[in-house]
Amino acid sequence: MQDLVQHPAFIPALVTLGFLATNLWVFFRREWESNHRKADYAEINYPSDTPSLLSWRISRQRLYPKIIWNKSPSHWQVMKDGHVIETVPGHAPVVTLSDDYYTGKDGKPLTDSVQSCTLRPLPAGIGRDVILQFTPISRQYYLDGGMHFPTDIFQTKSSIPTGNFKRHAVSDWVDDYSYIDRATLVEIDRMISDEMHIADTDNQLTRMEKIMHYMRVQLADAGGIPKNDFRWKNPFQIFNEMRHGTGKGWCTQNAQIFTLFANRAGVATRFVYCHTVQSNQFIYDGHSWTESYIEEQNRWVYSDPMKALVGVFDRQGLALNTADVFQLTQYKTYDGIHARIFRNWCWKDLPIEADPNTAIDVPFELVTFTPEKQFTPHAIIKYRRPPNIEDIRDMYSMWFTSWSFAWSNFTRYLWHYDLAYSNMPTKGEFVYRLRQSLFVGLIVSAVWLVCAS
Repeated sequence: MQDLVQHPAFIPALVTLGFLATNLWVFFRREWESNHRKADYAEINYPSDTPSLLSWRISRQRLYPKIIWNKSPSHWQVMKDGHVIETVPGHAPVVTLSDDYYTGKDGKPLTDSVQSCTLRPLPAGIGRDVILQFTPISRQYYLDGGMHFPTDIFQTKSSIPTGNFKRHAVSDWVDDYSYIDRATLVEIDRMISDEMHIADTDNQLTRMEKIMHYMRVQLADAGGIPKNDFRWKNPFQIFNEMRHGTGKGWCTQNAQIFTLFANRAGVATRFVYCHTVQSNQFIYDGHSWTESYIEEQNRWVYSDPMKALVGVFDRQGLALNTADVFQLTQYKTYDGIHARIFRNWCWKDLPIEADPNTAIDVPFELVTFTPEKQFTPHAIIKYRRPPNIEDIRDMYSMWFTSWSFAWSNFTRYLWHYDLAYSNMPTKGEFVYRLRQSLFVGLIVSAVWLVCAS
């Protein structure tokens, strides 16, 4: 025994066993829905595919907006009142200011000093116009009123998101389905073309409608408790079992299937869910749906394939994302909000006549049953980053059913977390710091043990 204790590998072995036991204890006692990190609205909903404004710089009556974009325009046309004033390099947009600063001396209101211009990226079609407004206010205006101010100031406004926040490309949310064999992907593409009749000329919303209609026809009688194997099977396997009557599915399976078809049809779509639980036993909410990126608007739109709800839009027709719908639901502020649905599935009792095969617009307040039930004030809404694979729970034999399932769950547990949006604090940040620290400790102690042996 004394020889064992004095062996140079004894202490490293104890430390390694301690880290191993702690890692296993944390893993087996984890909450199933804890694989997330809280993010803000901007990070989730403002992708780098559309311009955003990071900051301004001024020099000699010229304003230099720092625009962040994952595209590189060759030039910007600076336009005022519909006329091109100048063309500036794409990497350094600049706006020349007039010397009409607001001073408060001539009796004019502040609104008369507003200057505006449009930046149009070139070549044509690379992106939408950026509209900028700025109101120069002379520091003398404040000095005359008895307040010290060190510089002139500029009240600014833009048509694009402004601020220093983390950005993700739309493509970061799109699953490449590399875990599905090539022949199956070819068959999926054939179905999209030949059975869903999606054409290259169809816009995103039309493609979404065709996919959702096809799914509701094929899966009309497929609702029910999903089998255990649906947790590790790919979405196309799930779809085939559901439509052939050998399996049932809930909202999760419908959202997975829609995400697969939409991404293959050229509509960037991500899987979204809210499963807020305590100790894996007390469930506050639980639902899965999707968001698709509408390129014409540079916006994500909330969709619910299970409910045959294609999208939600405001009174101007702008797409509303999940976070928008979540906040509207908190106060039931639905005036002017409409949803695009297929009435003949979940909404047959609506007092509206419609062709069963045609998507129609209805007041959103008529179809808010699911959001009002699931979007509780303490809901944690999670946005799954690819791959579109479910989390393992307590059936650990599933680790050995699929390499893709096992690897995805391993990476998601340690670093490839989902982003989350909530009005409430979450413990996701702490959970991942703990997991990563324990895992690094295990690796370091194991290396120490090997070196000491």
